[in-house]
Amino acid sequence: MILMFLTLGLVTYAGKDLPFERKRLYLLGISITEYLILRLYKFALKDIRDDYNYYNELPCYLCNQSTILCIIGCLTLNRIFMSYCVSVGTLGALLALTMPDRYNRDQILFSKQAFGFYGYHGLLVVTCLAFYTLGLYDPKPIDAIWPMLMTFVLACIAHLINMFLRKTGLNPISNYVFTYDPDNAIFGMLYKWWPVPLFYLIPVLPVFGLISLIAFSVM
Repeated sequence: MILMFLTLGLVTYAGKDLPFERKRLYLLGISITEYLILRLYKFALKDIRDDYNYYNELPCYLCNQSTILCIIGCLTLNRIFMSYCVSVGTLGALLALTMPDRYNRDQILFSKQAFGFYGYHGLLVVTCLAFYTLGLYDPKPIDAIWPMLMTFVLACIAHLINMFLRKTGLNPISNYVFTYDPDNAIFGMLYKWWPVPLFYLIPVLPVFGLISLIAFSVM
């Protein structure tokens, strides 16, 4: 965590005096680098996991979606995408770091998988927050509605992908964004209360909206 926030400080310091357009290109370069690191990490898993399945490593997880949206946000400077990255992108990466899934729990600190998982998610936090720290995005409380709606839309898309991969047998355990029985403590509790795929995530939406509202109000 300390290294992650030191990196954010260095990224912000290095880019704070750049003209606006140069800042955008600067963060775009970081976002693209982050995506390349993600793909290299996913490719490296072939040699690490015995149960490796290409269709289980598509960029459809919540954090993977945020990585792609960081690139789109830099290209378009669209407030909807940038607000999502700053709030849900940051929160999702922090949740992954503090509550890793079963593949990444108890990893040896300097193993390839630990380096890829924690390095990638740490850089994602840096990239998402840099929209704000570099001054590309000025949060407004009204923007809190977009992360909430975007989360629902992306979850629906992920669920359709899960259904397709499961039905075709390409990945019988496809569970992007944990739309089925989740491997996550918080989502697992919700699923026990309401064991309906995808829809059990609905209570998460107002929580993301509230967190976004609080964050955007104090930024």
